[in-house]
Amino acid sequence: MHTTETLQSLLPILGLAVSAAVILSLLRGLTGGLGPPAPVAKPFMTKRERAMLAAIEQILPMYRIHAQVAMGALLRIPSRPGRRSTPADRNAFSQKIVDFVVEDPATGAVVALIEVDDGSHRFDRDRKRDEMTAGAGYRTLRVPATARPAVPEILRFVGVLREERG
Repeated sequence: MHTTETLQSLLPILGLAVSAAVILSLLRGLTGGLGPPAPVAKPFMTKRERAMLAAIEQILPMYRIHAQVAMGALLRIPSRPGRRSTPADRNAFSQKIVDFVVEDPATGAVVALIEVDDGSHRFDRDRKRDEMTAGAGYRTLRVPATARPAVPEILRFVGVLREERG
């Protein structure tokens, strides 16, 4: 009899636990689970960027062209005596993307960075990026948003690299 009374007193608690488990299960199903959603694929480059890449590759066949390169692959925090670098130091540039990197395939040296401006580019932010990369010794060539992705037009902005190569 004592066991029956104990079980009867636990029934409301057990009912609440089962109800909570069912509700959580339903919520996970509706919201995709707890935590952030799983990432999904997106196009690597826009149609305009693909057209620009094709034009740049035709103009500069003597170079290797890399697209969508993280600035973290091009820049590092210099060591300074008495001060450790922090994640915030690296975060200032690591997630930013350079549209195209021009590499000399014989030496692996970066010849130039090419930025294709569009409606999302802001002059003040672009200037800071250019100062950051110039400070590391990189030259940035900018293709304005008004430029069509055609060889004759893009040649006006990046042809200097072909001329310098000779």
